[in-house]
Order: sequence, then C-alpha cells, then structure tokens
Amino acid sequence: MQRRLMAMLLALALAPMAQAKNLECSMHSDYHLQMHGQAFVFTRDEGASQRIILGGGHLYVDGREVALSAADQRRINDYESELRRLLPEARQVATEATDIAFAALTEVARGFADKGDNSTVHQLEQAHRRLRAQLDKDPAFVFNGDIDAEVIRPVITEFVPAITGAAVKTALSVAFSGDEARTKAFEARMDTMGHDIDVKVKARAESLKPLAHSLCQRTKRLDAIEEGLTVRLDDGSSLNLLQTGRENF
Repeated sequence: MQRRLMAMLLALALAPMAQAKNLECSMHSDYHLQMHGQAFVFTRDEGASQRIILGGGHLYVDGREVALSAADQRRINDYESELRRLLPEARQVATEATDIAFAALTEVARGFADKGDNSTVHQLEQAHRRLRAQLDKDPAFVFNGDIDAEVIRPVITEFVPAITGAAVKTALSVAFSGDEARTKAFEARMDTMGHDIDVKVKARAESLKPLAHSLCQRTKRLDAIEEGLTVRLDDGSSLNLLQTGRENF
C-alpha cells in the first residue's frame, strides 16, 4: 500500500506540470524585460545592444534613437501593439497554470493532514499568494523566466516531502491497525482523491487551451515582425528580442 501511495502522490504532484506542458509553446529571450511607464526596456549584460527601449513607436539602442524607414516604423508599431497584448495574456496563462498546481497540491495536503494540523496547507496558500502578488506587481515576470522550472517545480520540491510524510504516516497507521475494512476505505479514499484531482486539473487545463493557443500565435507574430525588420544594429545584426518554438497542444 505504501508503494501505491507514493506512486499516487507523485502522479498528483506532476499532473499540473504535465497539463502545462500540453499547453506549451516555447518563448525565449536573451534580454530581461522591464516596464518603465509605457515603454518596454530590454537589457542584457553581454553582447552588443545591451539596452533596447521600445515605446511610443520609437526604438532606442544603448541610448541612441534608431532611424526607421516607413516600413520598419509600421513594423515597430505593430510589434509594440502585439507585445502590449502579449503580457496580460501570458500573465493569465501563467496565473491559471500555477493556480492549477497549487490547487492540486493543497487538496492532497489537506486530505492527508493530521487532524487539526493544517500547517502545510497554510504554507502552500501563503506561497500561492506570494506568487500571485509577484505576477500582479510585475507584468513582465512571465517574460523573464520559466514558470514551470523556476516556480512550480521548486514549490513541488519544497512541499511534496511534507505531504508525502503525512500520507505515509497515515498509511502506516492504517496498515498496522490490522483493520481490513479501514484499509479498504483508505485505499478507496486515495483512488477517489486521485480521480477527482485529475478530472479537475484536466478540465481547467482544457479550458485554458484557447488562450494558450492565442498566446502562442501572438509570440509567432512577434517573431515574424522581427524577421521582417530591415533595420540593423551597430554590429550589423538584426533585432532579435524574442525567439519562439513550436507550440504543443
């Protein structure tokens, strides 16, 4: 029973990430993005063009405004408009993905908590609130990091051992009780919990697909606009603030 319990807990912990992967399209940048008023500020520590500012149809590279042709001006305007729409969409996708992960973990923690001991549940809720506050405070947060690798996985790494410990303690108590009816009831409760959480996770992930698809399409449009720009930076390279990969649905 203990091995079965561990397998179930692992599946529940990884379910939100598995669903997130099904909604994924890759987006990468060599730059760190910050908002300064209504302007987008892209910075990096190495290479040419370490500070690029885009705002109000103007493009600045390392403190100097770049002259644009009429065609490139239209492209820059389009790029800025797309980027301005992308950030709230990315934030919404990231928020829902993290909500799914925290909801699954919290449900498991609550189900296996010792009677009257909801400390792990409270810690999960606090971590969830901190992340939501970060997403609200910094709209570019989702642009600058991997939510899965940098947020969801660390939370799972931090809290799954405590949840597993509580679950194993309960399982051992049931196993050593010698009460067959109690053992069967516990196994049934585990099966029900796993099924219910799996259904909820899949339903929420499914409802998120249209927005995630829109986000992926927007990143591709940004990439295409960049490829169409004829303006060149001081080192002769093209503007390359964003790289995208294939979406996975």
